[in-house]
Amino acid sequence: MLINFTVEYYRSFGTEQTLNMLATSLKDHPGHCVQIPATDKSVLQTGVIYGANASGKSNLIRAMLFAQQLILGRTTLKALAQSRFRFVKEEKPASFEFRFLANGQVFVYGFTTTHETIIEEWLDASSNTGRETNVFTRQKETIDIGRLRSLAEDVAISRKALRALKDLGVRDDQLLLSKIVELPNQSRGKLLNRVAWWLSKCLTTVPAESHYAPLMDMIDVDEDFRRFCGTFLKNVGTGIDDLSIEKAKIDADKIPKQMLDHLQSPEGENTALLIGGPGVALELDADDPTKVIRKHLNAKHEVNNEDYSISFQEESDGTQRCLSLLPALYHLTQEPRVFIVDEIDRSLHPLLCHALLKLFLDECPGHYQQMIVTTHETHLLDLDLLRRDEIWFMEKDSQQQSRLSSLGDWKTRKDLRIEKGYLQGRFGGIPFIGHTKKLKDMIHCPANGIWNEEETTT
Repeated sequence: MLINFTVEYYRSFGTEQTLNMLATSLKDHPGHCVQIPATDKSVLQTGVIYGANASGKSNLIRAMLFAQQLILGRTTLKALAQSRFRFVKEEKPASFEFRFLANGQVFVYGFTTTHETIIEEWLDASSNTGRETNVFTRQKETIDIGRLRSLAEDVAISRKALRALKDLGVRDDQLLLSKIVELPNQSRGKLLNRVAWWLSKCLTTVPAESHYAPLMDMIDVDEDFRRFCGTFLKNVGTGIDDLSIEKAKIDADKIPKQMLDHLQSPEGENTALLIGGPGVALELDADDPTKVIRKHLNAKHEVNNEDYSISFQEESDGTQRCLSLLPALYHLTQEPRVFIVDEIDRSLHPLLCHALLKLFLDECPGHYQQMIVTTHETHLLDLDLLRRDEIWFMEKDSQQQSRLSSLGDWKTRKDLRIEKGYLQGRFGGIPFIGHTKKLKDMIHCPANGIWNEEETTT
């Protein structure tokens, strides 16, 4: 589970901002909290972030995704040159830090970097008594390994891996953790395996403009998941009764080089490349390197006792978006996951957004599952659904810096209508529409509602 995430000098974030998922002393919805072992603290299962357009909500998700992609070797520091905070005279190093819970153990991992050089990198872990101990610290090319005793039963394996990587050294534009992630499981030991697993498998982001990438593969290979999706989509009234995958082999040389290069790269290995939303995907043919498998997702509709199969691409944007979110619900019964969803309300009916979040919270009280979303949907500002410390607001200050605040920091009555207070601007995070007269002056309509035909003829 994500305990907190801190970012500084990235995109719209100037000075340090933290999304803190630690529960406060509030007593409502105790089932939304998961206790951290060996401590008296608990982590919240849900976070809902509100804010005006361009307030920085999506940038928070992008910050998490950039840090994760850099760790996994799927992007480079050069990408940071176009994503730094620009409202300062001199370029400031960007900083990212995750504090998370993996297999009952708390980890703190972070790094500070420019678009050319890693300046600092650190990893801490909690012992079985809850005390945090440094695993490694890096200052540019200098790497120091901490005292790892009591951090895991096979800690000698992790120590050996770290010492070997220290002796080999890392490039000044590469994270030490990236080298750790590349190691096979048996060479990392449980301590480092937990870190690698959380950052590569557990943390799952669904950006607003894209779809959950492994979705097609899940539908293809997991029969239970396919049935789950079909049943869910039917029950929410989409008209879909079932899903199916249609496959065809095509020559690899007919695929654009950029797509083929991605499929053949380490990050594309054993994954599908979505090329048409959640409806069409490509993957390498494991049996024939000259071929690529094209997967096409179809939706079955039963009308008048007749089955009709149509391309899922023809379904509504809302139905496609809904399918992209279903892995978060399905994984409730699987291994722990942290789902970060940008604009959960995109193309979805407000009642469906509310139902999805309620289903997530109702079905897994106290479990190691987590969903953090950004939204404009005020129907979710419901204290019967959420705790006050699960609701966050993002807004920009006069220096164009995004700033986060929690409703839990405000003194509010339990019976307060949060939705009304938010729309009235009580908590911030709403659009500023101040100069209404100037906006009106920009829009000219004829007073009598009739246009001059000569003026409109071209």
